[in-house]
Amino acid sequence: MVRTVYYASMSLDGFTADSAPGGESAKAENDRFRVAESPANAGAVVMGAGTYARLQRQVGEGGAGAWDCPPGPVWVYTHHEFPAVPGADIMFVRGPVGEFAADIADSANGSDVWLRGADLAGQYLHHGLLDELRLVVHPVLLGQGRPLLPLAAERPALLLSARRSADGSMRLCYGIGAAEEP
Repeated sequence: MVRTVYYASMSLDGFTADSAPGGESAKAENDRFRVAESPANAGAVVMGAGTYARLQRQVGEGGAGAWDCPPGPVWVYTHHEFPAVPGADIMFVRGPVGEFAADIADSANGSDVWLRGADLAGQYLHHGLLDELRLVVHPVLLGQGRPLLPLAAERPALLLSARRSADGSMRLCYGIGAAEEP
């Protein structure tokens, strides 16, 4: 079964690090705030225009090695025109997330679909398309920034695993829409 999974790194107060205010000092602080876990076995990757633009800048600055998506199809939801990253299998799409969810799942060839970006993950959650949420919760309070899931919807979540890391962060995995076992 193909699962749609959102991997995210967040502060104790629920903000993602990619949006912390400030200049270089905030960027340096956020370098230790990256998601330490990423799905090398993902069959497909889905992201929005903002995430793609950031990755494109990284590739421009650091070369092809800065492209951190696993091999396989990458789907980008956007209303903008972007050039493709050389050597990457990229499909640019426009429309509601539900319109392309089945095609994206099919393109994963039985492996997981990796969601990238808080806004897109919120849309998937809102439409009942998010299966799993994998969080790294860091022992820091940012006070402001982009919320973990900006467009959330009420959904039950079941804790599947929890693990403490040496740096004090917690790695949590939740099944979304999963019913509690009796």
